[in-house]
Amino acid sequence: MILEFKFSSTPGTIRISAPLVDLSAELRDVVGIHTSTQQIVSIGDTAEDIRKNAPEHWERNGKNIEFVHPFDFDEVRASPVESETLVAARVIQWASNNAFSRMKRNSVKRMILSPWVDRVDYDLRLEGFEKLPVATRKQFVKELTKLLVAIRRIRINGEVVVSRS
Repeated sequence: MILEFKFSSTPGTIRISAPLVDLSAELRDVVGIHTSTQQIVSIGDTAEDIRKNAPEHWERNGKNIEFVHPFDFDEVRASPVESETLVAARVIQWASNNAFSRMKRNSVKRMILSPWVDRVDYDLRLEGFEKLPVATRKQFVKELTKLLVAIRRIRINGEVVVSRS
């Protein structure tokens, strides 16, 4: 069964949809990165959200969390964070894994349509992506192909960048 996964990023907003699995979400385009471990600790939450919802975590780790906008390709970072392309790719991975995990493996529809394969068509809309240097765009695609599951096709802003039979 082919899962159509759509991810779009505009200033301040990330939108995710996968109609086949009834997934539709809108998040703030903000990611909390733990500066010493380089791990993503939040997606869509601000410092205020974490302070309110996880005060103990904030007390222990707040001074080590930097909030970035991974799809604001012009953003200047206050401190070194791992490759911007990797952070952005990991956010897409998190969202797509959520969609892929919702697939009903034993549904009648799946068994009739395609019982032997689950693949994903990724349609990414990333505002400003074309402004990045060619080498950076290639690095981003390379990281996506390492992180994403069951790739059939990846399109970025309408251009097919990966296609697998």
